[in-house]
Amino acid sequence: MVRRYYTAAWLVAAMACSARVVQGACGFDTVDVKTSPGFTITVNDDYKVVEDAVGKTAYGLYCGDSQPTGVDGVDKWFHVPVQSVGIRIPAASGFLEALGKSSAIAAAADPAQLTNICVDTSKLATLGEDTSESSSSSSESEGESTGTDPSVDVVFSDTTDSDGGAKTVRLPSDDSLTPLQKAEWIKVVAAFFNEEKSADTLFTSISDAYECHRSNLQHLSGPSHVYWVEYDGGTKPTYNIIDTPYQKELLVATGATNTTKTPLSDPTDQAAFHDAVKDAEFVVDQTDLKNYGMRASEWYEDFGYASDTTQSSSADAKFLLQRNIWRTDGYTSKTGVSNFPEFAYARPDLVLQDLISVFEPTYNTSYRRHWMLWLGGTNEDAVTIDSSNYDCKSPWLAQVASCSARSDFTGDDSDAAAGASDDSEKDADDDNGNDEAGNEKDTDDDNEPSEKSGSSRAGKIAGGVIGAAALVVLVIVAMHYINRHRRRARIRALSGASELGAESFGLHETRRPRIYS
Repeated sequence: MVRRYYTAAWLVAAMACSARVVQGACGFDTVDVKTSPGFTITVNDDYKVVEDAVGKTAYGLYCGDSQPTGVDGVDKWFHVPVQSVGIRIPAASGFLEALGKSSAIAAAADPAQLTNICVDTSKLATLGEDTSESSSSSSESEGESTGTDPSVDVVFSDTTDSDGGAKTVRLPSDDSLTPLQKAEWIKVVAAFFNEEKSADTLFTSISDAYECHRSNLQHLSGPSHVYWVEYDGGTKPTYNIIDTPYQKELLVATGATNTTKTPLSDPTDQAAFHDAVKDAEFVVDQTDLKNYGMRASEWYEDFGYASDTTQSSSADAKFLLQRNIWRTDGYTSKTGVSNFPEFAYARPDLVLQDLISVFEPTYNTSYRRHWMLWLGGTNEDAVTIDSSNYDCKSPWLAQVASCSARSDFTGDDSDAAAGASDDSEKDADDDNGNDEAGNEKDTDDDNEPSEKSGSSRAGKIAGGVIGAAALVVLVIVAMHYINRHRRRARIRALSGASELGAESFGLHETRRPRIYS
């Protein structure tokens, strides 16, 4: 019996070892794609295929000494894990930083435009100018000239044919994907380092946090009216209400309304634009403003508003009453390059919380923004990314704080007390009073609008009055019962302390006599 037992155990162990070999010599991890982001990853024994449905390109990734043969449908082959990376799209830097792979960045289209301080841009090679024609179906050979630094193993770009095409991998650059769909492309970048499992774990945490905050903001009694806008100059300027999936989903996730308004039929009509957005309490602007430090004035001029809100062009615009003009470039390099396109696409949960902190500031009073910039004041209070607010050894970009489900948040001021005791975003302040991003906490918010206007504000005031009155009543009732309890306790104590009994002291509990009929 014992011999049979050990023989069976040996067979099980041998089968398990054999199963591991069958899984593939490369040991690639298999991960699910959850948001229909436009790519798939298929794992085989000694290679995997990343297929970009939008770019119509399939990338074969192998770990052996030689490229697999007889494989149909693969356009480009890469040996993994790659050692060096070139980037032509800022989001690639954010994905690499979140994966802890910033050190692999060896070249960039314009190193000076990178805001990632964990990369020594002075040592980066500059990718040459793109002069090649489309060649997404080019040879599968790795040795084909690409026009890039020869030490670069892969180039992440916004097209499939940059730098000759053989080493180029496309990442989405437009806003046709939702925030979570865009963020899931971190798995494509991770596949080139065999880090899909780490990317999947991080993305799951990000997705869970995003959906948690999104759900918490769907019970607002007075949701904000918000538009995402953009001005495009030129010979014939246009004024646009942005309703692409990325921006639209973010506004819906904050609980905001007015997210269904369609773009103007004639975007060149400035007066029609003014009329369309005048009911907004907030606007989020993504115009490419040039005058750093003077962007508020530039914005008013571009959109045709008078900085004096009493003038007709501005008097009807609700969002201008408190100058609620916001942008996403509040975190920049020393030269003013916005970090948002680089880091934000990897962390939609933080982008969502940034917007929530603007539209619903009582939701989480301990949260400090990462990218949102108020353009309504006289000074542009942008934060410059440096070692004092971003730690490359413990980057907040790769850390996801927990979120607690709430169904009680309605946007009223009274909800702040509940949020303080059961905060959905655990603040990670350091000993110097900085937030989890390292940004110095704001102690004086006089330069920013503090609350929404209109019926929502009136409702909050009324709610506060009613709450105060209810509290007074509760205190009075509590004091009545406390005094009554003390009187009874004193009677019982004195009665037991003397053989004469309570009656000798004249300590009778006063009660209304019962009347029997």
